[in-house]
Formats: sequence, structure tokens, C-alpha cells
Amino acid sequence: MDRPAAPAPARRPRTRARLRAAVALAAVLPLAACGLRLETPPPVEPSPDALEQVRARTVADALDLAADADALAAVVPEGPERTVLLDVAAFSARHAEAAGGVYDSGLPDPAPTASASTSTTTTPAGAPDAATLLAELVDDAAVAADDADTVTDGPLARLVASVATSRDELADRLSAATALPRPAAGAAADGAPDGSADEADQATPGVTPGATASASSSPGGEAPGTGTAALVALALAHDEAAYGYEVVAARVSDDARARAVEAAARHRADANRWAATAGVAGRAGDPRRAAYALPGGLDDPAVLDDLVRRLESGVADAYAAAVAAAAPGSRADLVAGLRQAHAAAAARGAASVPFPGVPELATETLG
Repeated sequence: MDRPAAPAPARRPRTRARLRAAVALAAVLPLAACGLRLETPPPVEPSPDALEQVRARTVADALDLAADADALAAVVPEGPERTVLLDVAAFSARHAEAAGGVYDSGLPDPAPTASASTSTTTTPAGAPDAATLLAELVDDAAVAADDADTVTDGPLARLVASVATSRDELADRLSAATALPRPAAGAAADGAPDGSADEADQATPGVTPGATASASSSPGGEAPGTGTAALVALALAHDEAAYGYEVVAARVSDDARARAVEAAARHRADANRWAATAGVAGRAGDPRRAAYALPGGLDDPAVLDDLVRRLESGVADAYAAAVAAAAPGSRADLVAGLRQAHAAAAARGAASVPFPGVPELATETLG
């Protein structure tokens, strides 16, 4: 019997070669992966969207104003000018805080370049003069008013409109304290509304320069994108102010009476205009009343002045609320109305506050 042939052992070396190749590949792959991770670029700062640009601009302008006012207050003697400067610094610091402060992504700062390190050796500029700070206030107020009109977020629009109004008032106060003429908004506010300073400068006790603010409303009683409920509340606030001024006019005489009558007529016209814009004029939903509650002691001139201040402040609050409810690009008249109502309240002795028209932030007076 023939013996079976022995199996050929030729495949074993090939199997061992494959095993060695697999082990080598397993060792190389982690090293390659490590190399890929090392070549990944570091994270970069995210690009700010339009909303963040408005917020950051509001903060940056506020911090610049605060720094300039602080520097100028340090070299100005006690008096009306220094009082205003301290308010500019304090109010602006509050504005920056309310807008969220300086953005910090948490990412490490990039390594300084040679040119950057060289630039840090420059001598800082001295304190600006009052005229320069006044121009900054006017320009920054105009920029903020424009941002309030166009920003897409309603609550931020309300805050920025309040900041614009505060800066506008501070500019008026600094102009009066220094006897410097208030300049027009400059190149920094190119294309922005000027805060309606001319109308506000005409404000006198008992007179509300509010008719001009809403005179440019769209024909046909339309205000695209504006919240109806907010406009109804605005019409009601104007109507209550008109009634209050009519009561005041009946209790004063001469020039004071003429101013109160004029203010009542202006508020009545604004109430009619906003009620028509909201679509409630002459309808069952019109909330305006024949009479409104009044405080006691109306024979006291101090009570009358306090009544007018409260009425104008109520109109300012209603304008600010309407700014928040309005669509971007449709708020210019509302922002101007906020400014003018606050100016009228200030003309009757209302305290200067950091956030006009925003009562939840304006309760703390400074200065």
C-alpha cells in the first residue's frame, strides 16, 4: 500500500507575513491620527451677526463715553458741568451693563505681534474737552436711535432707544451747563436720525412737542409691523395726558394756561392719530375715555406739576413699549416720540434717569 503524501507547508510563512503587516498598520494608524489632530487650526472668534453688532456698538460707545466723562470730571471744578459729567459717566456705565457688557468668548487671546506690542508704548491721549464730549453724546445718541429703528430684536430695540434718549438728554444738559451750542450729529451718525433735538429744544413747561414725532406716520392710518396692542396703549396714554392738561389749563392762568391748552391739543391729536393707526378709532375697541382718575389737591401748583410729569412719563413708557412691538425699520417715529415725551417730562422737573421709558430700569436716579 502506498503511503499518503505529506501536506505541503508552503502557506504558513505567508500567514505570518500578513500578521506582521497587520500589527505594523495598527501601530501606525494612531500616530497618523495624532498627526492630524496636531494640524487642526485653533478655534477662532465667531463672527458677530447684526444683532450682536448693535449690542456691542451700544456697549463700546457707552464705555467710551464713561471713560471720557470720568477723565474730564477729574479736571473740572465742582459745579453744574461736573455734575453732568458724573451723570454721563454713571449713566453710560449702566448702559453698558444693561446691554450685556463686553463680549468674552472664553477663547485665549492670540499671540501678540511685534507691531501690536510696539503700539502699546504710545502715550494715552488726555481728557477730551467739553465740546468734544458733547459732540460724542450727540453722535452716539443718533447712532443708537438708528440702531433702535433697525435692529431685529424688539426688547433690544427698546433698550437701545432708551439709551439714545438718555444720551440726548445728557447732551442737552451738558450744553446748558457749559453754554456750548449743541452740534448737529456728525459723520459718526451718518444716515441716523438726529434725535429730534430741534423739537426738544423748544420744549417748555406745559408744552409737549409730540405732534411732530408722529406727523410722518404712513398715509391711510397704516404702520406696517407695529403691534396693535402697543399702539392702542400709546393712544390711551396720549388721551389721558390730553385730559390731564385740560384740567391743568382750567386751574392756571396767562402763559401757563396757554401752554397747557397747546399741550392738550397736541396730545389729543397724537391720541387720534395712533388710534386711527391701530384701527380702533370710532370702534367698540377704542379704549379712550371721557375722563380719567386724577389726584387730590389740584389747587396746589406742586400737585399740578407732579401730575404733568407723571402723564408725560406715562407717554414715554408707552412709546418705549411700542418700539419693542414694532417691526424693524418702522420705529423712527416711536423713538422720536420717546425722546420728546421724556424731554417734556424733564422740562417739568422730572428726575434724570439712565433709562427713560423703561420703568423697571429707570427707578434708580443718579446725580
